[in-house]
Amino acid sequence: MNENNTFRLLFLVLFILVLIVRAYFGIKQRRMGQSSWSVSEDAVSREGRWSLLLRPVAFLFMLGLIVLYFIEPSGSEWLFLPLPLWLRVSGVLLGAAGILLLVCVHRTLGMQWSTTLQFKEVHTLNTSGPYKFIRHPMYASLLLFFLGLSIMSSFWPLMALVVILLLFFNRIMRREESMMIEEFGEEYRIYMKSTGRLLPRFR
Repeated sequence: MNENNTFRLLFLVLFILVLIVRAYFGIKQRRMGQSSWSVSEDAVSREGRWSLLLRPVAFLFMLGLIVLYFIEPSGSEWLFLPLPLWLRVSGVLLGAAGILLLVCVHRTLGMQWSTTLQFKEVHTLNTSGPYKFIRHPMYASLLLFFLGLSIMSSFWPLMALVVILLLFFNRIMRREESMMIEEFGEEYRIYMKSTGRLLPRFR
């Protein structure tokens, strides 16, 4: 097995693992009588209808890029960057770290996890686990995961996708923080002063 095939296999393993993690915690919620995929009217008004509609489109686009990466049709060499082996191995580690952080975030959130901007029953301000250091560890874990995949694959369209995700998540994070301030007021403002959005504050 050559180097590129090895990274393709690792890519597939990591991608399947992240799907298993999301499915596991989604099923766990359903067994408790809740759904992370339900969309309330409040969520639509907070996030915007077009934003919610773009999510499945973006997911399908991402799957298309992944299929293109695996097929690698003739003449597609220009889509790949000549990254050194050590950097591509670092991408594998970043992807694995993203999955571990994702699991930690799900365990910390429990039944409060939702894919849209809405509150669950008896919603509390969570400041434990990774939330002790950053306000949006879920988005951080997904960005870390996809950054790792893009580096290990050396497939620059996936790197461009990471930039698009960062822009999209930044918009959602600002709206989510406004929602949290509206709900928790000064308690959340104090929490914001001691945490970063995606990276810990070191001061």
